[in-house]
Amino acid sequence: MGLNYIRDGFSNLLRFKNHKVLSIVVVLLISLVVGLTAETAASILLGGRRAGADLAYIIESYTLISLYRSVFVFIVLSFVLTHFIVNLRVFYNVLFKYRYVVAVLIFLLLVIGRIHFSSVSMFAFHIQPGYGTELTMPIYGTPNAIRSDEWAVTTPILLSAQHGPEPYAHYNFIARGAATENMPFGMTFNLATLSFPLSIFYIFGVEYGFSARWVGMLIMTFMVTFEFMHIVSGKKRLFALAGACLITFSPLFQWWSYIVFIPAGLGALVCFYYFLQADSKVKRLLLALGITIFLSMFINNLYPAWQVPAGYLYFGLAIWIIVDNWGNVKKLDKFDWGILGIVVVLTAAVVGTYLHASSEYIYGISNTIYPGTRHRTGGGITFSNFTNRMMNGGIFGLPATERAFMHTNHSEFGGMYTLFPIPLLFAVFMMVKRKAVDLLSVILIGYTVALGSYVYFGWPEWLARATLLSFSMTSRALDVLLFAQVLLFARAFAWLPAEKSELGKKVNIIAAISAVVISAGLTGIAMAFGLGVVTFTYPVGLRYFLVTFVGIAFVLYSIFTFLHNKKIYLAACVYLVVISGMTWMNIHPVMIGLDAIYSKPLATVVSELAVDKNERWISLDHVFYGPSFLIATGAPTINSTQFYPNLELWHTLDPDRNYEEVYNRYAHVSVELTAENTGFDLWHADHILLRLSYHDLETAGVRFIHTTEPLRSNDIVEFILLYNEGGSRVYSVNTRG
Repeated sequence: MGLNYIRDGFSNLLRFKNHKVLSIVVVLLISLVVGLTAETAASILLGGRRAGADLAYIIESYTLISLYRSVFVFIVLSFVLTHFIVNLRVFYNVLFKYRYVVAVLIFLLLVIGRIHFSSVSMFAFHIQPGYGTELTMPIYGTPNAIRSDEWAVTTPILLSAQHGPEPYAHYNFIARGAATENMPFGMTFNLATLSFPLSIFYIFGVEYGFSARWVGMLIMTFMVTFEFMHIVSGKKRLFALAGACLITFSPLFQWWSYIVFIPAGLGALVCFYYFLQADSKVKRLLLALGITIFLSMFINNLYPAWQVPAGYLYFGLAIWIIVDNWGNVKKLDKFDWGILGIVVVLTAAVVGTYLHASSEYIYGISNTIYPGTRHRTGGGITFSNFTNRMMNGGIFGLPATERAFMHTNHSEFGGMYTLFPIPLLFAVFMMVKRKAVDLLSVILIGYTVALGSYVYFGWPEWLARATLLSFSMTSRALDVLLFAQVLLFARAFAWLPAEKSELGKKVNIIAAISAVVISAGLTGIAMAFGLGVVTFTYPVGLRYFLVTFVGIAFVLYSIFTFLHNKKIYLAACVYLVVISGMTWMNIHPVMIGLDAIYSKPLATVVSELAVDKNERWISLDHVFYGPSFLIATGAPTINSTQFYPNLELWHTLDPDRNYEEVYNRYAHVSVELTAENTGFDLWHADHILLRLSYHDLETAGVRFIHTTEPLRSNDIVEFILLYNEGGSRVYSVNTRG
């Protein structure tokens, strides 16, 4: 009742009878004014400035970042206020009908604005801090140092592909300071680019391409997840929205910077489902192309630790789709089967092209000491860790600045909000009660039991190898298990509409009390195995258990009283959407462009010096900053991340191969100059130290050195200072004699 009064009050203020245009104008004006003044108002309230701040201060304090924030506030507030001047049912029916048009428009708007969610601004804090434009900093959020695999490895490698005489060619001569295949990252253009469709936007410029890969993957995941949830939940739009948010904005998906197996697998299944239901040949041709793109995307994302368990899950879901649409399968004619045959052939061609163009990478990384070809048998997880991931992993989207974790990190702990074990128990209960078997529920429950046994108990080695699950370590298999629980959650809710009966006030109260008691019990279990013992610090972690409690209570009460109190069901779905959105907002920063790198004076200097790609560089700076910055700006850097080892160079420096077990690995490479013989030290499984002799600088082809500390010439080599500004120095190297 209270919410209705609030909505009616706002509606009376904003809605003008018989003057819809005027209502729209008022909403837009309010949104515009709030958008333009929100940041200044916040600075007054939070910064202690006098309330009588004048227009001159507002104008003076307005920046380019302020403009972007204003546009964001304007769009969001306009959307919110629109709810008070339109018929909501009609409004959301229109949004649903034109959802793909809306998605494309949002995508284009964000890409044109060069928006992305990378933590690339970490470079701004270390490389010449204080230099560069204001866009070196996020317009919202905080960069995550812990996601170094993203901002210090993947991002610089992607950016390095634009440099050289042939940008985006088969080989990239910048990364590793050697011929490096671009295909593993989808940064070359051939038939296999179909499995990296968003890379095509790099032809419009590196900032637009970079933005397209970030926002495009996010929007693509949301759309295919929404479609699949819409299918498995019995066409419940609101729950499909909640389910899409639970997956797309989950800590698991976000902390790992967008896991490809989720949109790729679900996208292929959605296209296959609608292929069977399509009523025209043209639609089937387009959907067949979609199947090819998504299926090849899934296969070419070479990470068996996720691919193998996810492959079994998708195989089970495909069986359900075929059985559920068996009538349509029998209606397929020769033309339709021919289309599916072309899908198989074209997918094989795309995958074959990818494997050929990535053959050096695949061979190199498969024959390393680390990661090499790792075989696992599952198990080894504690009950507390298992319980925490299954019940709590989806509610934690803490920024890196707030330390709420002990003995783990955000990426490893992040999961999905599954409300485990409620969906599993409810699905079993409903099948028993109805004396009916739901194939999809059976498949998901069977998958949960099977993969759960691998994760928790472990399997015999022969069984793990026979099923290929030996390629998946426990933690990654658990990620896929969490994903399956969200799908089961959606399917469990599909049972609800058929349950109709009248509830009295007494029963309603009992349902509410039962929901609270059960949720308190389950949350208590989660707390017993998490708070202050294994995962969470006290009292920071305490309030996050409240999220689990409220969520389970909402859902249980919705189950107990569905169709008798729809407002609770709606509130539960909205709650899931809001929690997911808040989690997402607390993980990635919102950035504009790549000024964090390219507006630095050092970037200009490096680009000018690195004209000859045969002249190599090293960086003596921090292993995550200096080498990565250099390759992003076009300098062939031998100690940039070896995402597969440069054995040709390492063997040149170590002809007797005394240190091969040290450097034959995926590794970050620190460099230390020495007058002694060249050697290698293993610091961590993925971090080595190259002790490079002055005598071997010429052997390694090193022409330039980037450092933060001054270098002194000696009898062996002369260092000539070429640049010194903002804590960064660049030296040229001349070997004496």
